[in-house]
Amino acid sequence: MGDIEYRELYAPGHFGNWYEVMATYECEEVLREAKYWGFNAYGDWLDSADLKDPYYNPRNEYLLPQEIWARKQVFYRIADKLGMHTSLVITPNHVYLNQVSPDIEADRSDRRFFGGQLVCPSRPKAREIIITNQRNLFKDLKSKGVSLDSIVGCPFDYGGCACAECSPWIVTFGRLMAEIHQVAQEFFPSINCRLIGWWWTKEEHKIFKEWADQEEHGRFVSMAAHIQYGDTRPDPTIPLPEGCELHAFVHIGYGDKANPRDVYGAWGPCVAADRLAKTVYELKGIGCKGYMAYSEGCLDDVNKALLGALSSGKADNPQTVLEEYASRYFGAKPSDRRDWARWLAEWGDPWTRDTVKARNEFDRLARKARPSWRLAQMEAKLRIFEANAEVLARKEWDEKRRAAADRFFLEREKLFRDVWGLGPIRHVLNPRYHPPSWLKERQAADAIGVKGDER
Repeated sequence: MGDIEYRELYAPGHFGNWYEVMATYECEEVLREAKYWGFNAYGDWLDSADLKDPYYNPRNEYLLPQEIWARKQVFYRIADKLGMHTSLVITPNHVYLNQVSPDIEADRSDRRFFGGQLVCPSRPKAREIIITNQRNLFKDLKSKGVSLDSIVGCPFDYGGCACAECSPWIVTFGRLMAEIHQVAQEFFPSINCRLIGWWWTKEEHKIFKEWADQEEHGRFVSMAAHIQYGDTRPDPTIPLPEGCELHAFVHIGYGDKANPRDVYGAWGPCVAADRLAKTVYELKGIGCKGYMAYSEGCLDDVNKALLGALSSGKADNPQTVLEEYASRYFGAKPSDRRDWARWLAEWGDPWTRDTVKARNEFDRLARKARPSWRLAQMEAKLRIFEANAEVLARKEWDEKRRAAADRFFLEREKLFRDVWGLGPIRHVLNPRYHPPSWLKERQAADAIGVKGDER
């Protein structure tokens, strides 16, 4: 089996994650390292969930919309400089905060159409807003010297409209993407149009293929098909338009197991050596030509190395990758690399990890390690699970158990602020969506059981 040809790090900066706050030098470092491990493409998304229209700015203000978009343009230029392909993800009917009005709002009766500022593209006013928004982005990227290689359409999360005029939504989405692609070609004549299969049903794949083959033959060059949590490949039998390559949408932001879910960094950095090795093997086996690695920050740094190296042919097994990771970032001597690789891999299932043993191994290895944020984030994970284990080991909410619970939250705060440099974390990335099993019990014991509170 050959290497997987198209290997994109999809790194959307939003919700307060690390990509949203990273500095220029940090972006250059993470993309250079991603390229070292085997990635050859970089993608981003201008998620407008918290943003006003940056182009409607009559008072010439410089606020969050302008800063977020300016950063992304710089990051695209860095990817260009490194020789990486570039892509912009588009969720087409998700517009800015100040663009929604009752007369153009989307019908959200489908449970998948749950978030963002969604407008109905079947209404001329809304469609004009959608096309203008995308034209502004393409024009600006071109003027800033960015060479954009692909746009990538995603119909769900955020996106969708369930009104009669937009039904079936998947075809309305396809027509909208074809129109946006034509606009993009005005600025980037050779730009590709790709697709993300996140949340598509098999029936929607079938409907989309029939429509695309008839009306837009050859326009869509790849489909990053959805891999469900816990699975290691997409459904290889999904119908694809003629000329559309099977790619995969690979979630690298969680560990080996789907449940209990160690996801998005709420419990520290995640490692999935077993899952990602199986994923690469299966993707090659079904003839998958590429993937988008869905990432929400440096929390999945180990997984970037694993997926990039295994899919590009840089390494042929996860042990080799993890040994090189320890050597490259921890300064591990040859005699310690195998032990480091095992220690890292065992975080694939952190819920069964013996934290006492993990601590003894870490202390022995870390004494000779080179300090870095990568080393610090791994110790932070250990500290979080040590505190969690102490809470679980006690039955009554006495002073010692409360102290362990408080330490759990403190260690997580220190990881987010001191190691990752994060500020306010929003939406599903916020730790409130990934609470410890004992949280409600603690709240009840303290008689502060306010829904959603963590402490």
